[in-house]
Amino acid sequence: MELSEKELSSAEFKATRSNWIQYSKEHCKHLPPGSVTEFKWKDYSPAVFRLIQELEKIDNNEYEQSICSDDTVRKVCSLARPGSMCLLSKDDRFTIKTLRKSEVKVIIGMLPSYYCHLKKFSNTMLNRLYGVHVVKPVGGMKVYFVVGSNIFQSDKLMHKCYDLKGSLQGRSDNKLRLREKLILKDPDFDFRFYLDPLIRHQLLLQIKHDCEFLEAAGIMDYSLLLGLHVKRSHEGSFDSRNIHSTDSSHRGSLDSRSPCIHMRVCSDLSSKSGLSLKRSATASSRGSIQRSSSVMKPSLRENEERELSFRESWLQTNRSSGFGKEMSARAVRISTDESRSGSSGHSLRARGCYDVLLYFGIVDICQDYGVSKRIEHAYKSLHYNSKMIAAVNPKAYSSRFQEFISEIFKADDLLH
Repeated sequence: MELSEKELSSAEFKATRSNWIQYSKEHCKHLPPGSVTEFKWKDYSPAVFRLIQELEKIDNNEYEQSICSDDTVRKVCSLARPGSMCLLSKDDRFTIKTLRKSEVKVIIGMLPSYYCHLKKFSNTMLNRLYGVHVVKPVGGMKVYFVVGSNIFQSDKLMHKCYDLKGSLQGRSDNKLRLREKLILKDPDFDFRFYLDPLIRHQLLLQIKHDCEFLEAAGIMDYSLLLGLHVKRSHEGSFDSRNIHSTDSSHRGSLDSRSPCIHMRVCSDLSSKSGLSLKRSATASSRGSIQRSSSVMKPSLRENEERELSFRESWLQTNRSSGFGKEMSARAVRISTDESRSGSSGHSLRARGCYDVLLYFGIVDICQDYGVSKRIEHAYKSLHYNSKMIAAVNPKAYSSRFQEFISEIFKADDLLH
């Protein structure tokens, strides 16, 4: 039966549905030792989450088969503590993360506004939440968990994965794993990503809308979960003479020390490099310089046409796939010291340049600025720079997070 949002009432957001699940004796014969065979299962706001699933074209029966499998339940019940790690469903479509009961209350409390936000902004960076549940095995403890979309779902290899908050304090320990993927944190992050200026503007605007929603809901401590797949490296593509004789204005925000030149403009840059060398010759060669310059003009026009065609194709590809889903970018690797200090793009020393596909979204959106976080903020402010600690009020967290995002996603002047 299809649900309609018109049927939703305030009661639907607070509703719960409980089931007692018991596997048959015949089914139990095929389960490994220690499997959970009897448990109580509770769904929070099932009608609302059904509508969110429908927004993403997720069949509820397939969802339940994936999440309620004995393998998934066994793994969820074996987790040491809430938030200790994140699981993937067997089909890789969903992430499963354990919660505290207080975090469940936060999610259910903001669910009406969250649902409206998803409806209003189809390109939201907020991770889609498809269900909040609690499971209690016979003789075991209750385990609360939330099911969300798998941001890294792809047939492509994620060469690097990061969980980024824009804060360094307390971000060095407890690296996470998502199955075989090691999730690095802020101190290990050493990239800048260059996007089409229009796409960057739209991305930052969407991040602004998302952060305003989280701020209004009193949420902080969220992260940008980001993975990148390297399509091609430009390291070693050009010799040092071409690199250092190139005008810096043709490399976006990289200076003349950068070893990175984008592949698409190699013919243009090589021609200009040759012209620069001719200008240092004697005055008797000026005639040949002018002839060389006139020969260049058709090549420059061809390059501009190719750049325009590439830009239109790039925009179309990324608009169709949506923000954070296989987004093409030019990645520049920098030193971690510059990354930590927040150096401007005009003074970065690049250590490598790559064409990449990016997969990212905002996760962990269930922590409010409650009493425990206020105490943590007060304590850590005595020992660290209060602007760099993770536990800050939602307004300060939103502002810092947006500033951080604008620093790691730069405008690619080559596409302008």
